[in-house]
Amino acid sequence: MKRKKKSKWCAVLVCVGTLLVQSVLPTSLAFATELPQKMPTTRPVKKGGTLHLGFVSDTPFKGIFAEELSDDAATSSAASFAIPSLFRSNSEHNYAKGGLADLSIDWKKKTITAKVSPKAKWSDGQPLTARDLAFSYEVIANKDSGSHRYNESLAEIEGMQAYHLGQAQKIAGLEEKDAKTLVIHYQQMHPAMNIKGSKYLSNTALPYHYLKDIPMDKLASSDELRKKPLSYGAFVAQKIVPGEAIEYVPNKYFIKKPKLDKLLFEVVATSQAAAALKARKFDVLMNEPSNVYAKVKKLKDYTVLGARELYYSYLGFKVGHADQAGVSVMNKNSVVADRTLRQAMAYAMNVDQVSKKFGSGLSYRATSIVPDAFGKYHDSKAKGYPYDMKKANALLDKAGYKRQKDGYRTRPNGKPLTVRLLAYEDSNDFEAVVANYIEQWKKLGVRVKLVHGRFQDYNVMTEMLINDSSAFDMWMLAWSVSSEPTAHAVSFLPNAPYNFGHFATKENTELINSFTKSKKAFNEKYLLKQFYKWQEYMDQEAFIVPLQNTHTTLPVAKNVQGIDLEGGKGYYMWTEVGFAK
Repeated sequence: MKRKKKSKWCAVLVCVGTLLVQSVLPTSLAFATELPQKMPTTRPVKKGGTLHLGFVSDTPFKGIFAEELSDDAATSSAASFAIPSLFRSNSEHNYAKGGLADLSIDWKKKTITAKVSPKAKWSDGQPLTARDLAFSYEVIANKDSGSHRYNESLAEIEGMQAYHLGQAQKIAGLEEKDAKTLVIHYQQMHPAMNIKGSKYLSNTALPYHYLKDIPMDKLASSDELRKKPLSYGAFVAQKIVPGEAIEYVPNKYFIKKPKLDKLLFEVVATSQAAAALKARKFDVLMNEPSNVYAKVKKLKDYTVLGARELYYSYLGFKVGHADQAGVSVMNKNSVVADRTLRQAMAYAMNVDQVSKKFGSGLSYRATSIVPDAFGKYHDSKAKGYPYDMKKANALLDKAGYKRQKDGYRTRPNGKPLTVRLLAYEDSNDFEAVVANYIEQWKKLGVRVKLVHGRFQDYNVMTEMLINDSSAFDMWMLAWSVSSEPTAHAVSFLPNAPYNFGHFATKENTELINSFTKSKKAFNEKYLLKQFYKWQEYMDQEAFIVPLQNTHTTLPVAKNVQGIDLEGGKGYYMWTEVGFAK
């Protein structure tokens, strides 16, 4: 999960445990682009001033200021000034010392211990405690809370599944050793546990003393999380305009005082973003679409930072449904159940042409479900689905999809073939791209229609996906994936709540388990071998077809100092940001 990417022709939906927002900036990468990754620090920074941050989005942020319950990237980005990740990581994405809480792993005892800094406090002056860390897990695992972040990795914690199913009042594996120490006991240890971004840990905390009397099913709608959220980060929200803006001021109880007096976060529409930047309305523009980048990349007053992003846009096919227990079950009667049809539709997409025309030099065709920004974890031999209409037609001809007089094909059983596409309202570029793909599929003989004949509101679309609507057969979205390379795979297990296509096969589960659960995976050579096999399998099955990888860009006013995409600074980065003297 996790940001909503405008004009990269998809929306990012935050996946379970994937959006580990350390700041509003992207995950640090070791793969530099031609763009700089940090602002020069040669000039001294003055104290005071108000930093204006624009976040490009054509829909309001939902405003549930708790990572455990939030499912939209705009809110998570906005909240990160007040609710940063508790833990730091190094350049290799391994957990490192120096966070608001530090971790130690005992592989033999099967425990991870989180030790909270004695100086860490909430914005009401109360200390940040082990109880607050444990409460985060309780909210995620409690079915009444409505959290979508529960997953198989967290279920490795002793007693987690029993609590999730309502069979226990407490999570047995969470040991509050003292007020500042939480010991987490696991049933089994896994290779990725020491890598930040894996799904075995919650990276944030919730104020138990502030929320404990609110019923779980009322938390997400409570004023305590929507109007008056507490903070343990550098800033605390002083004023919230629902869905539109947040005024932040320094958290007086934070470990280090920020240099800024205020930080204003404001949503700006795609159509207005370039003009706003040219008018110097914002000091920083986040979630910048490629079409906005093309208009403002040469502005003299700004430096554009950039990095290859842990991101891919995709076309997804709904090949199953969720049963009463929320477990994905394949549906052999689905319109898109035939793998050959999915492959043919993928080959018919002219992604390279689209990237060249609309990508502003930032986007390029993806070849694997694992972004190439992951380096050796990405299968460099993967080819994905380059445009090949001849091959696409041959696949359908051989499979019995017969073309009729109107140019459209019927299914092998002779029934009409119409595939319903779910896509969200966005810029003119996006609508042009969707229209292009629909025309490409028409050339292939596959009739594709937008759900209800129109683009959907983004929030409506995400609700349809989350609630397993039967109104669509395929959809277009994107993932901003975790910095732990294998963590994303867990999102495609049968019981994963974000497995929107409900793909569920024995082979897929076994492959994922081979590099996430097997003891053999502690050997990197074996892990990579299995990880490549899974990427190849996902490519062949084509229920998720990666379309584009991209670069993230961040225009920063030249008088702003301290912003760094290279990461490693963790929670205190925003205390260093300020204006040059």
